[in-house]
Amino acid sequence: MRGTRMVLTLIICSIICVAGLTNSQEHLAHDTTLVELNSANLSQVERMTPGVRNQLVSLAENKCHEQPPASTSKHAASQHSCTSPASTDLVHKRPSAKLESDTSPVTVRDKIKNINKVLFDRYEKEETSADMLDAASLSRMLVAVVEEEMEECNVVVAYDAAYSHPAVLHRLLLLPNARQVVKVNKTQDLLEIVWVSSGCSGYVFLLQQLDPLLTFVNTHPNSWDYHGRYLFVVPSRDDLESLALSEKGKKTEHIAGATESGAEGEWGVYMNQLYWSQGVKRVTTWRGHRFTSQVNLFPDKLRDLQGAVLKAVTFEWKPSVFYQRAKNGTVLLRYGIDIGVVKTLAQVLNFTIQFEEPPEGELWGREENGTWSGMMGKLSRNEVDLGMVDLYMTIIRVGILDYSASYDSELSCFMARTEPPLPRWQALAYPFQGITWLAILIGLIISGPVLYLLARGSAVCGEEMKSLQSLSFSCYYALGLHCCEAQVTLPQMKSTRVFIIFLWLYTITITIAYSTNLTAFLMVTKPPSIMETIKELHASGLEVSGVGKFYGDALASASDPYLQSLKDRFQDYSTAEDIFSGVLEGKAVMLQNRPYLEFVAATKFPSRGASRMRLMKECFAPFSIALGLQRHSPLKRKFDQGQKESEGGVVVAGETQDRGVRGGARGGGVPLSLDHLQGIFFVIVMGWIATVLIFLVEITLKERESSRDHL
Repeated sequence: MRGTRMVLTLIICSIICVAGLTNSQEHLAHDTTLVELNSANLSQVERMTPGVRNQLVSLAENKCHEQPPASTSKHAASQHSCTSPASTDLVHKRPSAKLESDTSPVTVRDKIKNINKVLFDRYEKEETSADMLDAASLSRMLVAVVEEEMEECNVVVAYDAAYSHPAVLHRLLLLPNARQVVKVNKTQDLLEIVWVSSGCSGYVFLLQQLDPLLTFVNTHPNSWDYHGRYLFVVPSRDDLESLALSEKGKKTEHIAGATESGAEGEWGVYMNQLYWSQGVKRVTTWRGHRFTSQVNLFPDKLRDLQGAVLKAVTFEWKPSVFYQRAKNGTVLLRYGIDIGVVKTLAQVLNFTIQFEEPPEGELWGREENGTWSGMMGKLSRNEVDLGMVDLYMTIIRVGILDYSASYDSELSCFMARTEPPLPRWQALAYPFQGITWLAILIGLIISGPVLYLLARGSAVCGEEMKSLQSLSFSCYYALGLHCCEAQVTLPQMKSTRVFIIFLWLYTITITIAYSTNLTAFLMVTKPPSIMETIKELHASGLEVSGVGKFYGDALASASDPYLQSLKDRFQDYSTAEDIFSGVLEGKAVMLQNRPYLEFVAATKFPSRGASRMRLMKECFAPFSIALGLQRHSPLKRKFDQGQKESEGGVVVAGETQDRGVRGGARGGGVPLSLDHLQGIFFVIVMGWIATVLIFLVEITLKERESSRDHL
């Protein structure tokens, strides 16, 4: 039984070795042959029978006694049967499978590494010519970089004909990383690369002709992994500079490169500087088997920006950004919520800020024919590194910039003019509504004649006062009761007295209610009827004004039908000052973020302790506030991490104003001024005028009667 198992094991081993040799001979006829022992082999090792597994272990223990042929030909490094002991795949342009082992992956990976070490040692014995030694040195350097810097990464290997020699690639493709292999003959070949993958991604480019890659970098904006780790093997340092200073290269944190330095088997190794400096810097040298100095080729270049100067676009927009200017207009100091956030990040990440401003009248900017102006234009054209000033996070701008994490949020509200208060002399009529005054007037008109008829009727049954049997006196009597004036004359009949009692109750209630409510209206100015809701704004027909076209697009995309209707009446302006005159004239309302409108209303338009501008109660949708960054900016990751340190200083402007209003309401009563009581003086003056007119009429009538008597 044991002998049979050994025979089967030897047969299987022989079949695998012969198949590997046959496949190698078939593929070595092409210069694109790539030997790949990928992570799929790890699971294959665990599924093998014990006999086959022991054969692999014997390889790792250097028990494979077959000697390689003594040859130094171009493909000699791949010509022996031990290169494919574990059913090694020969794959061209194929991503490798993932690890699916049922046992410890560390143990299996170690076995694979041991197998690779045996193969590497045998390759070393075969590489004797100068060209082979240079190729072997480059191969060892690639393996060292991938093992040390990309051990857990999925790796893309892209090469052209100049680097298709097996001596360059065979070691690299024996590593257990999942990979994709692409031979580059033209720019179109680079589109086959899976540029963005989850987790760690490494990219190894071996290119003698750089034109296809540079053309690809400049013409395919959406095909690039900005978060990957890149290793370029190119002819010269200038080529590395071109890559590092390209639009994509300037936004890629991890770029390393190697070029031949002239000595046999020696390669100069460079690293991009990102924000530290321009281009690339030589950091170490590879000589045959090792680096002359150990350096991290892919460090975190954003943890400390080493005082790098970042350009920031901003402008004065209170209360987000304040300017302190000299007499000649020069800006001495910038401060505010947004400036505070950026300065905190500058301290954390060690960079300095160089402020710029958008062209006059453009501010945030607008899109015309696919081109943006203002702040948006500077960011979209990569002229500045970041932008700030109450910048809303909207889907419209996502295509041209990236946002940092949000550090504030604001409502967008409507500012209208404050209607002037109604004249205080009208306060005498405020305690009752119009319909109430009409009811009281009807009661007054009716009560006089009723009293007169009741007195005349009561006289039939007995004696009633003669004065009450006069219509004019009865009306005068009822008016006196309505004015809370005590009457000396009292009715004689019980029926008349009952009527007078209920008339007293009626008039007393009215006069108390009036006098009590009158006090409040004399103390407080009554505001006019004003619009407070979006529905009322829609019905008013007023123009809706805003700075730039942003709010016009926001209104058009709103779900509320009344908001959507305001889009037809929206008018954009270059500056806020152009809007204020229309608002003050009552022809328009201004749509902008709440803190800005509150600040403008309180500081620009004060009037007798109040403001000529006011905010409507109903506001527009809230927006998050963030910093604007270049599209694919590497700064975003670090800014998002460091942003929490700046959130504690954000102050909501409305809270201060609310506290001020509540503080003013506390305290004692307010003495009534002449302004409070001007209405009652109007009454007395009108009474004087009426008395004089009646007196003149009486005198005239008396003189006429005297004239008749003399005749």
